[in-house]
Amino acid sequence: MRKARPASIQSAVQTAMRAAGGLEAVANDLGVGVSTLSHGTEVSEQRPGGLGVNYLDRLSRIVPEAAVPIAAHFAALGGGTFHPLGLEGSTAADIHRITREFSDVLQRHAEAHSASSASPDDYTVKEAQEQLVELDEMVSAAMQFRATLLRKAEGQR
Repeated sequence: MRKARPASIQSAVQTAMRAAGGLEAVANDLGVGVSTLSHGTEVSEQRPGGLGVNYLDRLSRIVPEAAVPIAAHFAALGGGTFHPLGLEGSTAADIHRITREFSDVLQRHAEAHSASSASPDDYTVKEAQEQLVELDEMVSAAMQFRATLLRKAEGQR
């Protein structure tokens, strides 16, 4: 694949293609030529539309993992982040899971600001990395619960 500037749409598209099995697999899934697909990832004034949202939509429906880098790219442009949710299982709507995950966040926070921390006034690099894991788990639990409630509010499931 072509060299792409980090955080560009071309980079996100290339990451999506890698997630979907590579250039040849994506070309096969979409029913287009490899050269067409490769050409679609370059920045071009003659063809400013790039790969095209229809192909990205189709690819993401065929291989959902390919949607993640695209969603992350546009979320970052909008000043946010993208965090995929798993909505399977009986704990998807479990309020107890949210409180448990929040408890883990509070525990990490207390540890990071305790006398035993190398930097009690702030997070160390390791403490920040560990807290991010806990925050991601808490946010996932809350968003899974929200998604379940939203489906119920809309009369689904």
